[in-house]
Amino acid sequence: MDTRLKYKQHIARAASKGLEAALELTRLRGLPTATARQLFSATVAPIVDYASNIWMHAYRYRNTAPINRVQRIGAQAIVGTFLTVATSIAEIEASIPTALERFWKRAIKLWVDIHTLPKTNPLHRITSRVRKFYRSYRSPFHQVAYRLKDMPLEELESIQPFALKPWEKRVQAFNYENATKQPEAEWDIRVAVSSSACNDVVGIGGVVRGTPFIDGDATSEEFSFTLGLRTEQNPYSGELAAMSHALNLLPNVSHRRIALLTTNKAVALSLRNPRQQSGQVYIRSIYKSFAKLWRNGNGLLVFWVPSSDENELLQLAKREARQATKEGATPTKRFPRMQSTTLNLEKKKLTSERHFPDGVGKHSKRVDAALPGQHTRQLYDNRPWIERNVLAQMRTDRTRLNNSMYRIHAATSRQCACGHEPETVAHFLFRCTQWEQHRTKMHQCTETNRGNLSFFLGGKSPLDGPDWQPNLKAVQATISFALATGRLENKQHI
Repeated sequence: MDTRLKYKQHIARAASKGLEAALELTRLRGLPTATARQLFSATVAPIVDYASNIWMHAYRYRNTAPINRVQRIGAQAIVGTFLTVATSIAEIEASIPTALERFWKRAIKLWVDIHTLPKTNPLHRITSRVRKFYRSYRSPFHQVAYRLKDMPLEELESIQPFALKPWEKRVQAFNYENATKQPEAEWDIRVAVSSSACNDVVGIGGVVRGTPFIDGDATSEEFSFTLGLRTEQNPYSGELAAMSHALNLLPNVSHRRIALLTTNKAVALSLRNPRQQSGQVYIRSIYKSFAKLWRNGNGLLVFWVPSSDENELLQLAKREARQATKEGATPTKRFPRMQSTTLNLEKKKLTSERHFPDGVGKHSKRVDAALPGQHTRQLYDNRPWIERNVLAQMRTDRTRLNNSMYRIHAATSRQCACGHEPETVAHFLFRCTQWEQHRTKMHQCTETNRGNLSFFLGGKSPLDGPDWQPNLKAVQATISFALATGRLENKQHI
């Protein structure tokens, strides 16, 4: 343990292990972009992020270089950017989160998880002490608490270590293919539930249908109500709440066959195997109703039915749920805030806060005004590595052209071999007389955007509207042109 809490050695050790894993990733040439990105998130990032909740407060400017190198090598393995590209640019091109963003996600998750512990847990009780202001030293938890100071964490749901005792009975859940083998006439009672998330609220609806018996009338009931705001609830918790409410509406029946229908596969899987998860308060309520029904000799099965299937009861339940989310609908009762919704909102805030450091990425900003954005996945995914490398060179202005090579003292002059001007990306694509015969496909893509660097590199220009989308046909034509010239060929990865 570093007694001065500087953690320099620990950060260097984490970066060293992460670098080793990143270099192993670069050896797996030929991987699809999505696969390489997934491997980076699964094998490289966890090594670097290990115990980051403890030392992330020491992650300052002087300590970023080793971890930034890991990020750049990861981006190189994913999309083929060179190591001379700025870290922030490489991360955006490869569509990977920054190291600091990952650290904050882990810290926020830990802080939120602590608030979902039962009130009797000692860790939950000390959170009020962590929020106090200490002038001499602010702990890492204090920094997270300050960031989430405006969030009503006291309203979060409580999550027990186990939803059910290990020996308690679990309900069986089947998918639609198994459900079709059971004729609807064999079920005495059918319960269909649904949820809707519209107009910033979550609403639930359900239908209970029962066949008539000698000892009573047929059961038929519909319900709907607004569960809560979209910032507190989600469709998954909505369907669980709807099922819990529907089971409470069932009459005191015995020895009946009951089918529960839902279009949410996650709900069916959660009921089949409850865990320490968000929405546990509804799952525990559902199982209390299950236990009562089982004691009376009833049979229960949960069926997941795809939303594309035309099921009359589920369509009626969906219509009821939409009624609860009409414009102006407000919840009449307060339900616990879901942990998963809280975490997702904070993760979106972290992503929206990403920006370019001052003085970094001048070429990238000029080529693509939409950065940072998710459209870079469209540009690089489903392309072979050599095409990704060529596109990344032109979008980052770290290329094998003379203008870039001169900056790193690998060329004697910036001038192009044609002798007209420096060999920049724009000159290479549009004006160099050596490659005019290769530009036929590029000219066929557009008449009005010829010479527009943003258009041909999949970027957004300042003149493009809010509904802009990259022209993938033009991007492919640009890549084909660059490959045909052989000017950007990266011999190290062939």
